Amino acid sequence: MTAKVILSIDPGITGALAWLAHDPIENTIRLLDVRDVPTVQMKVGKSLKEIVNTQALADIMKNPFILTPSVAVIEDVHAMPGQGVTSMFRFGEVAGILKGIASGLGYPLETMRPQDWQRAARVQQGKDAARLTVSRLFPQMAYRFSLKKHHNRADAVLIGFAYASRASGKTPTPVL
Repeated sequence: MTAKVILSIDPGITGALAWLAHDPIENTIRLLDVRDVPTVQMKVGKSLKEIVNTQALADIMKNPFILTPSVAVIEDVHAMPGQGVTSMFRFGEVAGILKGIASGLGYPLETMRPQDWQRAARVQQGKDAARLTVSRLFPQMAYRFSLKKHHNRADAVLIGFAYASRASGKTPTPVL
């Protein structure tokens, strides 16, 4: 089998993971699976907070039904002006958890800037644009991106698609 599995990750508490099989010889790409980052509610002080379920995340990343990824590609994220300190800390914490588990599983880790994957995947601005792009590329999986809240799933898929484009030097052809 010449296909290489790419695990692509859109970080964040509402982030997602996608597995794509890229055949660099045929320059085709297949969407194998997409999952939301698993979370649980935990009491912190007097309120409930959503946190990453790290054990479930590790189990998902070791997906026994998919070949071991040859690379894990995570969106390269940074703090942005105007965002709250607490939310940015939590976002960075989740990104670190994702990188740590991928590294702990032995997956080579690469990053990709949002501008780079959006350009490579030819995504217009806006979250719905990513969902529409993925639904067009992989119509058999469009139901997995049908709700507005699925924009993180779409981002994860497009990060992997853009990585495959960059690795092969040209846009791969989606296959069923």
